[in-house]
Amino acid sequence: TRMVPSCVPPSLALGSSFDGVPPSRQTSPDGAGAGAGVGSSSSGGARPPGWIDPDLLEVKSKACICALCKGLLVKPTSGCRRGCSFCRICYRGHLLQRKDCPTCSSPVADEKNLVHNRPLEDMIAELNMRCSKDAMENGEDEAAEAGPPAAKRAKLEPAASMTVQALRKELRQRGLKTPGTKPELVARLEEDRKQGAGCKWKGRVGGLAAHLLECQWVPVKCPNEGCTESPPRKDLAEHEATCGMRKVKCAHCEGQMEHQLLAEHEGSCTLAKVECPNEGCSVLHMRGAMNLHREKCEHEEVACSCPGCDARLLRKDMDAHFEATHLGPGVSAVKLLQSAYDRIAALQAVAESEQGNLSPAPTTWVFNWRADGWKTGHFSSEPHSFGGGVTGQCVLLVNANDSPFVGFEFKGIDRGRVHATFSIIDKHDKTLRQVGEIGTAHAPKKVPRLQGRVFAVTAEEKAQSVRADGSIRLRAVVRLFLDAAA
Repeated sequence: TRMVPSCVPPSLALGSSFDGVPPSRQTSPDGAGAGAGVGSSSSGGARPPGWIDPDLLEVKSKACICALCKGLLVKPTSGCRRGCSFCRICYRGHLLQRKDCPTCSSPVADEKNLVHNRPLEDMIAELNMRCSKDAMENGEDEAAEAGPPAAKRAKLEPAASMTVQALRKELRQRGLKTPGTKPELVARLEEDRKQGAGCKWKGRVGGLAAHLLECQWVPVKCPNEGCTESPPRKDLAEHEATCGMRKVKCAHCEGQMEHQLLAEHEGSCTLAKVECPNEGCSVLHMRGAMNLHREKCEHEEVACSCPGCDARLLRKDMDAHFEATHLGPGVSAVKLLQSAYDRIAALQAVAESEQGNLSPAPTTWVFNWRADGWKTGHFSSEPHSFGGGVTGQCVLLVNANDSPFVGFEFKGIDRGRVHATFSIIDKHDKTLRQVGEIGTAHAPKKVPRLQGRVFAVTAEEKAQSVRADGSIRLRAVVRLFLDAAA
């Protein structure tokens, strides 16, 4: 006759097979399985997957508690001749250290002797319980850390007298957010206690796993990569809407980044439209090409071009200044002519000086680079070294207003001249149209940090330039004259 331990009802016979866990005991996909989020073992033992606190049962039954982990039996398993049952994973862990029954000390040879107690498992599945995310009743700490149940209180401790650690612990049990100062944590906990927050689900053990798949109080990991928050399911949508790690696009260049980096990026995005810094001018222009606007801005302060005149005025007032100061009634024809001769002589001296400083053989390089069609974005060529620590690369800035900017950017140079041409290449690798030029072959332009041109592209040119993979090609021929002093 098979012996049945006193902790198992005599009417329950041991099963002979050792199959998988029934669906009612499976772990949910998001980690909220049958034991996810429930209280921990009061004995400090290891928790098997699907561990459930016996305190959640409507009526406790010692026959259903594992003597090793102190939780409800998960896959009740027996291996001794008396039929003592334990959680399968608990039993296996015990046998790694000792080859006997933890309760009756009867010898157990190995795992081959273990059998699955299906009747007991079915009985446990029919027991009534409440959700582990229910509001705490009678001051019981349903999710206490592993250890003896000495922390349970006869009544709830006033929130104001609790430590920050205790406050956060209870807030986690209630599925609430834990960041904040102590006064904020106290207010959050007291408000939740007044509302009696928590899941009110009650049902059978066998239905717990299915309930936890939709329980609004179960912590769910934020899906945004890099975020470590696990808000209650009921607050997940609100958290995702404000999560600093969520991916967003820059409204100007459509670059994708984390939301917490967006403000910093928009403050330096080269495609962002910004207002001209000159007082009185409200023109909006791409940040990366603002220097082109300022070369013509009527509110830019410029120096008088007349030799010997140190006046600096707004560009819009320069004509009036020139007429009043250099062409007025009090200015003699001789003085005006002498000023003109002096100006010509000064320009000739500058030209000769500059020509002498230019290297006789400019460095020429042909840049070929691709862009993602005519979509909004910032597309750069591979940088090229011109020697002497001078590097440069071509750029194409495409905004949403069909006013692309093409140009060249130098680094490591203070003095020099450049002549560059920019062209669109059609899908057959032939030049479609030259869209910009910096300087001329006979009069190269002084090198700034970024120089280029804004141009327009027609629908026909777009059709002729976009390739099968959606990309376009551009070509730039850059001739760089390095100053002798550079």
